[in-house]
Amino acid sequence: MFQKKLKQKIANIFLNNSNTRKELDHGQSFAFGGMQGWRISNEDIHKHLVPIDHHSWKLWSYFAIFDGHNGIDTAKYAADLLDKYLIDTLNQTGINSNDESIHSSQIDKNQLNHIIKKTFLQLDKKLANLVNDQSGSVCITSLIGPKYIYLINVGDARAIIISNDGQVLAYTKDHKPNVIQEQERIHKAGGRITQYENDVARVEDKLAVSRTFGDYSLDKRLIPALPDIIQYRKDSLAAFVILACDGIWDVMTNEQVALFVSQKASNTSLENIASQLLDQCLKLKTSDNMSIYIIKVFN
Repeated sequence: MFQKKLKQKIANIFLNNSNTRKELDHGQSFAFGGMQGWRISNEDIHKHLVPIDHHSWKLWSYFAIFDGHNGIDTAKYAADLLDKYLIDTLNQTGINSNDESIHSSQIDKNQLNHIIKKTFLQLDKKLANLVNDQSGSVCITSLIGPKYIYLINVGDARAIIISNDGQVLAYTKDHKPNVIQEQERIHKAGGRITQYENDVARVEDKLAVSRTFGDYSLDKRLIPALPDIIQYRKDSLAAFVILACDGIWDVMTNEQVALFVSQKASNTSLENIASQLLDQCLKLKTSDNMSIYIIKVFN
């Protein structure tokens, strides 16, 4: 029965021919590339603010990819609101873009992480009153300041920080039901994880990720919008930050993406690298929407 439903679902979400039209964008320090690919619709949303504003956060940049599923509403509203919620909360707490104030004795790393996590959870509650479909969304976000890079993830979109020679210096870890720590958390909350033949592990027979915005038909204690946060102090090694959805990571490893970007960076624009990487993933038979940011780090 499950196999029959799975085949029907696959037939309903894929095109007969891939849509290879690209969405490309770039700024002085970054490029974005996106492609619908084989999916019947594109449920990825991206957003960047460079700088975040021209006041308190003029020295910081914000990048985010929201990878929706079962509809677009959650990704769309989350993309519209997350940066506003995050910066408003930080401002209300008395934190501004001065790195010294963020890391002074008044507020340490744990306090900042608590604020970010609280903001994500509050936004998820807000979205429950806005979303009109059965959708959910994972999210990968980066805040880049004068001294620090923050990588913030919910779900299986991922970010890496790499060097000029392609070393992976830092990376986020996916939130999936096959991860031991996630399994233990879900079971402790009373949830169930199943995996059938020719399918991935799922929460309550439904969800292939274990933390999301939205997906309100499931118990949110099982799939909270609770992010993990990596703080990386800028150093001479950090050259690029790369954010991408699982349409990229399903067919390329962190190391493969790092080498792909680093080997082309000296003589190819970031926009062309992003475009070529989309083509490469399509050749590697990715079946999902694709979105990627490549961001140059200035130390």
